[in-house]
Amino acid sequence: MLAAGLLLVPALVASVPVEARGYADVWDHFAILVWQYRTPPAGPDAAEAYAQLNLRGIHLDNGFSDELLEFAQEHSYEYYVDHAAGKGDLHLYPRDWEAFRADYRENRDRPTRPICLHDPDMRDRLVSTLRQNVPRAAAGNCLAYSFDDEISTTSFTSPADVCWAPATMAAFREWLRVRYRTVGALNARWGSDFTEFAEAVPAQVDELRHYHERPFSEWNLAPWADHREFMDDAFAELLTELRYECNRLDAGRPAGFVGGQAPSPYGGYDYAKLTRAVQWMEAYDIGASNEILRSLWAGQSPQVQTYFATGSPHVDKWFLWYYLVHGNRGVIVWPEMRGSPWFDGAEPQPALGALSDTFLEVQGGISRELLAADFSADGIALYYSQPSIRVSWFMDIEPHGASWVNRSSSLNNANASDLLNRVAWTKWLEDVGVQYDFLSYLDVREGIADLSRFRVIVLPRTFALSDVEAAALRDFVQAGGTLIADYGAGTFDEFGAGRSSGALDDMFGIRRDVRLGVLDGSAIAEINAELYNEPAPNRAQYAGAFRHGDFVQYERGVTARASDAMREPSPGPAFHVTNDHGGGRTEYLNVTPTPYLWSRRAPEGFAYRRLLEGVLAQAGITPRARVLRDGVEAHTVERLFWQAGDATYLCLVENPIRDAKIDGMGTSDGVPERDREDIEVHLTSPAGRVTDARTAADLGSGSVLHITWNPHEAAVLRLE
Repeated sequence: MLAAGLLLVPALVASVPVEARGYADVWDHFAILVWQYRTPPAGPDAAEAYAQLNLRGIHLDNGFSDELLEFAQEHSYEYYVDHAAGKGDLHLYPRDWEAFRADYRENRDRPTRPICLHDPDMRDRLVSTLRQNVPRAAAGNCLAYSFDDEISTTSFTSPADVCWAPATMAAFREWLRVRYRTVGALNARWGSDFTEFAEAVPAQVDELRHYHERPFSEWNLAPWADHREFMDDAFAELLTELRYECNRLDAGRPAGFVGGQAPSPYGGYDYAKLTRAVQWMEAYDIGASNEILRSLWAGQSPQVQTYFATGSPHVDKWFLWYYLVHGNRGVIVWPEMRGSPWFDGAEPQPALGALSDTFLEVQGGISRELLAADFSADGIALYYSQPSIRVSWFMDIEPHGASWVNRSSSLNNANASDLLNRVAWTKWLEDVGVQYDFLSYLDVREGIADLSRFRVIVLPRTFALSDVEAAALRDFVQAGGTLIADYGAGTFDEFGAGRSSGALDDMFGIRRDVRLGVLDGSAIAEINAELYNEPAPNRAQYAGAFRHGDFVQYERGVTARASDAMREPSPGPAFHVTNDHGGGRTEYLNVTPTPYLWSRRAPEGFAYRRLLEGVLAQAGITPRARVLRDGVEAHTVERLFWQAGDATYLCLVENPIRDAKIDGMGTSDGVPERDREDIEVHLTSPAGRVTDARTAADLGSGSVLHITWNPHEAAVLRLE
């Protein structure tokens, strides 16, 4: 039995890290696992159907039959077990969520999750189901166990101020007691007047929306933000306990979940904590979740994607290669295409035949080579800050007014300012030819992050910084690092309370007048989700904002402390303030990167890339490889490096902006339909010998390589 209402010390899960192992003994290659939906039943027809497409992996579900398990064993199929802890608890059934939501729209007072996470009966049910499924599945070629699919404290990341169940409130008050120690400290933080912790009740969104009418420096979201953080902790703690139980039953396979969501204040999706709670995950690639997982797990835990074939072979092949060279260990196939099943008896849909060779290759030796290597970034960190995500969400809901409760997962995924900002930064960096890792705010706060491995740390829309984090970033700069902020850095503390001066303003060499606001002076949300039917550029609230050339300036009240610190003086707010400190440097851009998402192929995109290239060059970072098409730099061909001993792998892959969906492929505009192309690769450091890792063909040596490749796929070059 799992203990209900365990002592949820803030960041408790952080003290129990996932065992650092890559599970290479059971999962050393890219696996294609076919979900058993509208597929042939176990038997000769199914085996024939899979063989035609070079597929050798399936999934087992909660209560799987002996027949299906024996079928997998007979054909040496690999598989994972989904809903290994059941369904309807971690993932609420739609009937339960919709009934709750209908009531919540009308009555938002102290809502209780339909199934409380601290309900001991629920916890016993999860463990009992694991104990039925795991030992049976362990007898075969099992890759991993998934507790459940699309799990959440709410539903996906839809907002609801749960949970007010008595057991959860008791755990929350104990969590507050550990965090604040005295009720006086709690009152000072919340602005409350409780006489004991037993009286403490968190604030709901509607109680704090009046802050939308005030300068950010007067905001205090702590009574709401603490509750959100507690629910993240409660979720991660429960998953940690399930992981322990799963590992006890089968120590050799990773335990986690599938259907992961974008980082969000709701749903339990603080990736800094989730990556410590579980050992593998399939997460929809929304809000840069794929690169967050790659970074925070350092490739030591399997991550996979959902695969929805579109019927367009060039896109379907690209998807598999793109995620392989980004470190994924497989895909889970939803075997339906254009509304029809993949198989009619033993016959695959004709369009799938074009993918069979790709299915075979990506599961083979090339994936074993790459997945045994370590990702090689360029000494750049993108800061991942869950407290900033909470603050950003609260800003974003301002246009909704009282209807914020209708900001569903899909609406948030398409309009969250933090999410779009984060993705824009990843594409901005990738397009100038450099690679990065995400850096966890939790690792920095706890002092376990080795900042010396970075030359540059970027603060993307990082509103909320604790004093401890700010001090660590100061030390990083003094030691010779470069710190870059787009805007708003440290203008809130980790609790969501506003500051009149940012925690690092002196280091950035800026002054700010928060009364002047941001963008046009009245807008708070960068993206107005009330305009959800409009194209993305029309939803951005940039009309009336100051501009510097092609750049939208975010803060209106930021000025340089000394005029000579401004690289390009301009009327209005400061643009690109630079300062030297000790051996390091700070760069405050006061620029929003979000427009880069829709201008990267336009002339404005060149201005963005030129700005970032110059900033990185000052820090000593230049691309290790450049790719030319017809003599022109192909910035949308991504360059990824992997290192294994003396061998370096350079992977080239087309890099469109993928608008991922939780129920389909989404869109990936920009994958070329041509299947052959000649390109030039210019290496900063000449290679003694270059081979095609896929074909073993000798590609010569030196610093300029002439490559013929298929842009539906990936070029994998072994540099020695």
